[in-house]
Amino acid sequence: MAGRPRLAIGTYGSIQTTELARGRFRALTRFRDWDGQTRQVGATGESRNAAITALKLDLQERMRHAGTQGSLTPDSKFTDLADAWLDDLRLDVDRAESTKETYERQLRGSVLPFFADFAVREITVGRIERYLKQQRLRSFSMAKHSKTTLSMVLAFGVRQGLLERNPVKETSQLKKPKRVPKALTSEELAAIRTAAREFGTDPHWLGPRPDGQVRDLIEVMLGTATRIGEALALRKCDVDVTAEPPRVEICGTIIQRSGVPVYRQEHPKTKESNRLVPVPAFAAEVLRRRLALLPADAEPEHLLFFSKNDTPLIPANVRRQFRKILGLAGLADAGISPHAFRRTGATAIAHELGLQAAADMLGHTSTAVTKEHYAEPDRTVTSKPAEVLQRLAPEPPAPHDGVDSISWDDWEE
Repeated sequence: MAGRPRLAIGTYGSIQTTELARGRFRALTRFRDWDGQTRQVGATGESRNAAITALKLDLQERMRHAGTQGSLTPDSKFTDLADAWLDDLRLDVDRAESTKETYERQLRGSVLPFFADFAVREITVGRIERYLKQQRLRSFSMAKHSKTTLSMVLAFGVRQGLLERNPVKETSQLKKPKRVPKALTSEELAAIRTAAREFGTDPHWLGPRPDGQVRDLIEVMLGTATRIGEALALRKCDVDVTAEPPRVEICGTIIQRSGVPVYRQEHPKTKESNRLVPVPAFAAEVLRRRLALLPADAEPEHLLFFSKNDTPLIPANVRRQFRKILGLAGLADAGISPHAFRRTGATAIAHELGLQAAADMLGHTSTAVTKEHYAEPDRTVTSKPAEVLQRLAPEPPAPHDGVDSISWDDWEE
């Protein structure tokens, strides 16, 4: 006698109902899960139909989490493929949780509104090309991020056997607008420093007065060429002001995610950017002041920048106060962000010591990123070419046998 046919992964068998005590009902079925195991799944309700409905809702969620070729076909809705990709993404231990959330926001905010009504097989090169051009009209950055996210979803579809190739790879290249990195000028830097010192000192100031942490943070960011999250993540144990020169270890960053309290991540933006950097005297002086402000019994892991509750400062709140400082400096419309201090430091190092030294300071694995995004090009040409070109000067004129010059009167005679 032939055995019971094996269920495909992500599917279920017939539903059976039984009446329980006190007028309740139970619906049962067999479901083959993503790991190949067949499990009995049940749900209860106040009637047979209610129990079946509850069971089907549970099965629908289980089918979504199965996310395999057994439950997805080329005719499946793109939204189902996107949900399965998100489930797979959440299992990726090598990606930071904040990165996963960024991909999900991009998917739900930009990609799904355009492709939600298409089946997987209907996501063609032409439709993607049209979508990316619409995104590019809004901004290059939006188009680039949308293309990356869509490509990841469809690459997952290829791995599931739903597509033979990733159609995103056949679309035309997005041309990035030329943008030259811009460092702060000495005048801008002086104005920001002055405004940071004076911020909150007005006798008519309303509300709690600033505690000077943003002022100190500016100096630390400038002296270490760090990102705002990296500077906020500095701890007592990361600083050595007794070394010559003083140095700090950049080995973490502050993460702000929706629904989760702000926390310190145990590595910078990338794990490869862990580094030990020297700091100039002006930044070392600020670090000494921050250390002196810590409680006498502070643990080595105590942050240098912290809230009244000893929690990490929220980067968004720091940026908000920084914008007020820019307004006081008369630079509200200058397009300056805290990242400008990182570009300013990179530019100073690159001009004096070269791009490789700047890349090492910033934690970049190559100079390409440093050159493209951080170091403002030095347009000054040295005096050597002028010395070489001077060799092309004309020979001095030959003597005129004692006649120095000829006047117009001489010509008339």
